[in-house]
Amino acid sequence: MTNTELLYTIKSHRKAKGLSQSDMANKLNIVLKTYQNIESGLTRLDIERLKQIAALIDLNLSSLFNPTGGSAIEKDTEKELYHKLLMEKETYISKLENDIKFYQEILREK
Repeated sequence: MTNTELLYTIKSHRKAKGLSQSDMANKLNIVLKTYQNIESGLTRLDIERLKQIAALIDLNLSSLFNPTGGSAIEKDTEKELYHKLLMEKETYISKLENDIKFYQEILREK
């Protein structure tokens, strides 16, 4: 499942539950703009925030990642999903570290 598909699943289930973005932000104790950035993909989600969102729209993480799957995903598959999320986070962190090094080099040159 791509990030776009995940965000679409969250948005569609939120709407099906009759919850606005403002409702979600309030329930998550964040500002509206932050929640809007989550749904638009600008703010990256961690597992804990995904769990909170899933609970608010009455889904578990397995259902969130497999909205058409019918039966629950087995534990091994759920572990694979966690692993995939962690790998994506590590890739993102690595990119940020490279960006920091790049900007540090620019500052040193000046």
